[in-house]
Amino acid sequence: MIIWRGWGILVLLIAAAIAVPCGIVAGHLMGSQASGLGGAVGCVLAAVAVYFVGQRLNAPKQAFDPATGQPVRHRNAHTLFFVPMQYWAFILPVVAVGIAATAFPL
Repeated sequence: MIIWRGWGILVLLIAAAIAVPCGIVAGHLMGSQASGLGGAVGCVLAAVAVYFVGQRLNAPKQAFDPATGQPVRHRNAHTLFFVPMQYWAFILPVVAVGIAATAFPL
């Protein structure tokens, strides 16, 4: 079961949209053994994209309360598995290390 709030599902979509083509291209250019390494590189690139998208989407927005006229900050909550989007940028490289480690058998 995948749990997300707001646009948190974009973490998976961005990661898949970048890592899968990188793995396919690496597999075609350097052989099937390198497809895992290409997927790992794509996962790191996806981490960069997820960080900036998460920072943009989760940035607090300032508005004014119509009753009091006081400024109010509205926080957005775009999460995947209760983790804010921008923090997935630090989890995805760990996933990339796992992908790279399984790409080359012992």
